[in-house]
Amino acid sequence: MSKLLCALLITSLSSSLCFAQAKKKSPRRNQKAPTVQAASVETATSSLIVKKIEVVGNRKIERDAILSKITTKVGEAYSSDHIREDVEALFRLGFFNNIEVDREVSGKDATLTYKVLEKPSITEITYEGNSEVKSEDIADATGLKAYQLLNMTKVKEAVEKVQKLYEDKGFFLAKVEAEVQNLTKDETVRLVFKIRENDKVKVKKITFLGNKNLGDSSLKSKMLTQEGGFFSGLSGSGQYKQEMFERDVQILRFLYWNQGYVQAKVDRPQVTVTPDKKNIYITIRIEEGEQYHVGEVDFAGDILFPKQELHEAIKIDDNDVFAYDILQKDISELTAKYGDLGYAYANVIPRTAFNAKEKKVSLVFEFDKGSKVYFGKINVIGNSKTRDKVLRRELKVREGELYNETRRRQSLENIQRLGFFEEVNFKTSIDPENTEIMNVDIAVKERNTGQIQLGAGYGTSQGFTLQGSVNQANFLGRGQNLGASLNLSNTGSYYSLSFTEPYFRDTLWSVGADVYQSANSARADYNENHQGGAIRFGHPLAEYTRGYIRYKYDDTELATKYDSAGQPITDTDLFPLNTASGVTSSVTGTVDYDTRNDRQMPIKGIYTSASFEYAGLGGDLKYTRMNGSFRFYKNIFWDVVWRNNLQYARIDSLEGQDVPFSELYLLGGPYSLRGYRSYRVGKMKFSQKIFNEIKAETPTISDEEARRRSMRFYGGTQQAMYQTELQFPLVKEAGIMGAGFFDVGAAEDELSETDFFADIGFGIRWYSPIGVLRFEWGFPLNRDPLYQDATVFEFSIGPSF
Repeated sequence: MSKLLCALLITSLSSSLCFAQAKKKSPRRNQKAPTVQAASVETATSSLIVKKIEVVGNRKIERDAILSKITTKVGEAYSSDHIREDVEALFRLGFFNNIEVDREVSGKDATLTYKVLEKPSITEITYEGNSEVKSEDIADATGLKAYQLLNMTKVKEAVEKVQKLYEDKGFFLAKVEAEVQNLTKDETVRLVFKIRENDKVKVKKITFLGNKNLGDSSLKSKMLTQEGGFFSGLSGSGQYKQEMFERDVQILRFLYWNQGYVQAKVDRPQVTVTPDKKNIYITIRIEEGEQYHVGEVDFAGDILFPKQELHEAIKIDDNDVFAYDILQKDISELTAKYGDLGYAYANVIPRTAFNAKEKKVSLVFEFDKGSKVYFGKINVIGNSKTRDKVLRRELKVREGELYNETRRRQSLENIQRLGFFEEVNFKTSIDPENTEIMNVDIAVKERNTGQIQLGAGYGTSQGFTLQGSVNQANFLGRGQNLGASLNLSNTGSYYSLSFTEPYFRDTLWSVGADVYQSANSARADYNENHQGGAIRFGHPLAEYTRGYIRYKYDDTELATKYDSAGQPITDTDLFPLNTASGVTSSVTGTVDYDTRNDRQMPIKGIYTSASFEYAGLGGDLKYTRMNGSFRFYKNIFWDVVWRNNLQYARIDSLEGQDVPFSELYLLGGPYSLRGYRSYRVGKMKFSQKIFNEIKAETPTISDEEARRRSMRFYGGTQQAMYQTELQFPLVKEAGIMGAGFFDVGAAEDELSETDFFADIGFGIRWYSPIGVLRFEWGFPLNRDPLYQDATVFEFSIGPSF
């Protein structure tokens, strides 16, 4: 029996095919080895028949998978060309490091053995040195998975992809290397991506070319890509991200289209990287074109309303300049009108015609109403905690009724307004058995409505503060609110427990109760203690409007304040404590109007409230109180929110009894005028006790100066206040926001222009897992240096308003 060895060795760098004669014993020294001509070899093998094919060395790749890729078959004539093709085909699979083919001949029969050496498996992929980019994002970029066979070509491609990922995120100096670590020789390896991120490249300057009508500052302010500045490390400005570029181009085009430059062209930004790869310069070329105005506006197609009514529904013809955003709003409004008639799939197509001579855009809204649709099944999905009925009771649509777009939108807004969900989407689908039926899936992503808050801080007014609360806004998934809180500081303590059932026994009535106890020493002239409770009932009065009635029982105790030496501070002539101590038994009626998109973190909408309290149902302290407030929220652009709060309050005597001085109004602190300390703005009265003490300590002081120093903050029967602020993201991913604010207010018996105090300031807010942590610096615009500080810092937990 003779044996012929056909050996083939192909690596990732080269491939070759080697044939040898049948193995023989080595000739003795001086013995001439026999030679075989190639022609005779071919002649000798051309008549061989492949009788058997074996595969050895395979561990993970199935034998049948290997045999399916080779052309040589049992029973066919042996061919060296086929062997060569077989080996090349197997290598192309990418599974093997080495392949050899042995041939064993017996007469006219040949047995072929394919010996394969498989590539090792990647059992583990790790990432080292990445702090700015998540490992999950790197893994997605590489496309490599554990338990794949090691392929160095794909590993090299993966390194390039990770390098590109870092460049897209602004890390042009990042270095990425891949290291293969053997775990089991020739069987398993660990693939380690070693990353040196280095410094991120910064956007040094953005230059616009060709813009004449829109200034650089206006364009830059709207872009996602921003120039780096002094606060870049804190705000994240100056970051370069490749994926932002396409969005920036669309943003700039949108800005021009909204100004009537409908033929404006914005080229893709050109990026120049400095030699040290630390800064980039961006150049954007713009062709503005001419500004176009609105021409004739008409309607065509399936018109279901009088044209005059359609004209009244749109706004674009009221605008001199052709604005793209107004056009989109008009399309939405017209679509809603058709949707309210049941045409859920009505299509409104704006047909535009440009008059280059007159620089006008004529517009025709073409309607395709489609067919009427009815609501089918309404399902709730994604609510693992919240019960279905909590969402369903907010719906304005019902199964089986004719489709109505306005009520569908209201339903969506009502569910969002609950504040229980991060995302709310209405996913619609047509019933395959009846195309007139639309099924709706209300898909929600639940928000963590349970909060355990614990914080400590320091404020100018309250000193060191410890705050804690447990609040569940969706208790047991029933939509109920259960909360307990405490506030301990150098100036007092506050404890409370509250519960609210928004739909008592599945009716429209809401029921709630509160109990509380507080001790307040923040006032400069006396200490104030309260304990009591309240019960509340509410019922909707109209769309977005709700009425409440509350009964409160409060036991107030005022006590003398002492200084560190144990001497009394309280002027009992000015503040007769017994007249303001006692029980208050009152009933309050309130009407609220609320269109905020989210009760927890509103970015748009209105909240207004009016209430009247009658404290005359028995008790010791008697008065009437009127409150009114108006809050307005607007998302100006991107994540910048304009927040406003306007308040007015008045308290009056009842049954001839003076208003308790502890109920009078004073302003200042983190929840009113933020540039002033608590209770440091409002009506003041002269204290004879303090005057006598000053004259005794400093006999040389003038009566006028002593009298000025003897004024005490007493409080007024009226209060008016306005707060406005802009809130914007600093580090959006971390929930860190910045805010600039302006406050103005007064607290007097009779309000006049000279009584108002104002402040400006800025703050940093962290929307943390334990609540909104506020760090704010306020600067009064008008103050009395004797009583009011030039700068006030406040730390507090909870939203400003």
